[in-house]
Amino acid sequence: MGIVLVNLLLILLAQAALINEIVFFNTYSEQLTYERSMELFSMMKSYSWASYLLCPLVLIIKFTVVSLVIYIGVFLSDLQKEITIRKVFTVVIGCEVVFVLASAAKLLWFIFFAGNYTLNDMSFFYPLSLINLFRQSEVAVYWIYPLQTANLFQIGYIIMLAAGLARISSVKRNATDKIILITYLPAIAIWIVFILFLTIDAPA
Repeated sequence: MGIVLVNLLLILLAQAALINEIVFFNTYSEQLTYERSMELFSMMKSYSWASYLLCPLVLIIKFTVVSLVIYIGVFLSDLQKEITIRKVFTVVIGCEVVFVLASAAKLLWFIFFAGNYTLNDMSFFYPLSLINLFRQSEVAVYWIYPLQTANLFQIGYIIMLAAGLARISSVKRNATDKIILITYLPAIAIWIVFILFLTIDAPA
């Protein structure tokens, strides 16, 4: 699957180009000695293979869940003959290119523009999102994910989902817009709230 391979390539590039000894030491220099931070860096590198295993699994789960959520809207709209679950799954996979572009934009930003950064900077930043209107010190930890999720790539993804459903079927665009509005938007809102409460309840 092309989308999975591109995501794996981006992970490889990010680990090779963005995460090095200097970045790791900059992140933990106030808490750890140089020797200890290098030990942790070596340990992290030795387990980096796990991200390559998790990536396909996470993507498959994401595609499946999003497809099922959207298909609920198809069923409620009585359009299951025109839009099958297989077509929904195909559209969801195709639209993932939006988030691939977001990951690529983040990679390029840190390679060419970020300057001296830390791991915290990498986890905080998301291209074209509301999070970039604030400094890290201004945002409570539990607001980071919601502000990152409110981004132009997410809007593009929503538009592409509706357009994709219309394109692969005989259903008019206003009907597919309605399907996405009554399914994906509430689902992503519930997910954001879920992550928000998990973060609030997490131990400091």
